[in-house]
Amino acid sequence: MKTRSFYLLVMLLLAGAFSRPAAAQVRANISFGYPPRAYYGPRYYAPRPPVVYAVPPPPPVYYAPAPVYYAPRPVYYAPRPVYYGRGYGRGHGRRW
Repeated sequence: MKTRSFYLLVMLLLAGAFSRPAAAQVRANISFGYPPRAYYGPRYYAPRPPVVYAVPPPPPVYYAPAPVYYAPRPVYYAPRPVYYGRGYGRGHGRRW
């Protein structure tokens, strides 16, 4: 039995026997000489590590233009004199 196929069979059997010894020793409560790992079942995927990005640059600060101050509205004690009907445009509504 010293053929290549026999050696291949032995290697496959050994690989299968020692594929998950840590999980086996936890389930069987035996020790193989190194500390056991926790058994999470047949498929356990560790949680994804948090992705830490670099701090983004601060947003650009857009300065508003200087406010435009208008002169206060003059105080009239009588309505504007209207000569030929009401004027057109702003300021000629019912306020006058």
